Amino acid sequence: MNKKLKNIATYIIFLGIGLFLFYRVYKGVDPKEMWAEMQKANLWYIGASFVMGYLAIVSRGIRWKLLLQPMGYNPNIWNSIHSVAFAYFSNTFVPRSGELARCGALNQTDDIPVDKLFGTVITERVIDFIMLFIFMAIALFGSSAAFLNLMDEASLDASKMKWIWIGGIMAVVGFSALIMLRKRLMSSALGQKIRPFLLGIREGLISVFKMKRKWAFIGHTVFIWLMYYGMSYVVFQGIPGLEDTPPMLILIVMIAGGLGMIFPSPGGIGSYHGATEFAFDILGLGLEIGKVYAAIVWFTQAAMIIITGAIGLAWITIVKVKKRNLSAHGKKPD
Repeated sequence: MNKKLKNIATYIIFLGIGLFLFYRVYKGVDPKEMWAEMQKANLWYIGASFVMGYLAIVSRGIRWKLLLQPMGYNPNIWNSIHSVAFAYFSNTFVPRSGELARCGALNQTDDIPVDKLFGTVITERVIDFIMLFIFMAIALFGSSAAFLNLMDEASLDASKMKWIWIGGIMAVVGFSALIMLRKRLMSSALGQKIRPFLLGIREGLISVFKMKRKWAFIGHTVFIWLMYYGMSYVVFQGIPGLEDTPPMLILIVMIAGGLGMIFPSPGGIGSYHGATEFAFDILGLGLEIGKVYAAIVWFTQAAMIIITGAIGLAWITIVKVKKRNLSAHGKKPD
């Protein structure tokens, strides 16, 4: 099987899994009733979620520019922003294609080597995982009182608590095993192969703190994740029945949805809905309203990504055409 057929087969498999998960979440739900519930949401709050999602993309584009500057590259800020928007657009249709898509786009508009661009994208991903773990720690410690309250009200039955304990124990055991076996793992054949990759990531993280504008970079990183939380928070405020949800429980739902998006189904279809429904169930917020919330958030962000991504693609195309025309006349682009 050649690479193209393999990629098509992989796409079909993950799309199928995503659609199956979507079916499992919404099985037995009347589409008309679901639409009627979705229409009850306050459009101003939904619009605010849309705007926050795009502000996170803008901030990512600026942060990418900051990460490239110490390497001697200074891309046009809008080329950087629209390349990031195009990456999300690409990921919606072809999972995991966005990283290469944004690197290819900025390479064509600003002549920055793809390998350099991809290295910064890896650094960004590592930093985002660190932020995810920080938010998870905040949720864990900040929502302990809420968890105890839920247990007192019997919102968490024995079967649900069992899965929480199993997940926690597996995480602790897995992390401990990695720490104890790290030397043996790194000396293995596989460890030797990934060692340069891990060292590159470490150098990328160290370089962040050596940047002249490191506080701007850190500020944008925090802003991006605050926007992610804000996107969830305002939707909770806009759905009747969810307005009084404690902020820390909203954070848990946000994290669950983010983890669902990691699964490579196109646009997170099914995986996002399933992870969000599971969080609503575990937290005792209600399965039915959880389905409504997941549908609204997914649809709003999908619309935002498609609209802003299409604009980004148009921008990149125009810049490339202008650049080619200038080159044909022996002129250098501005």
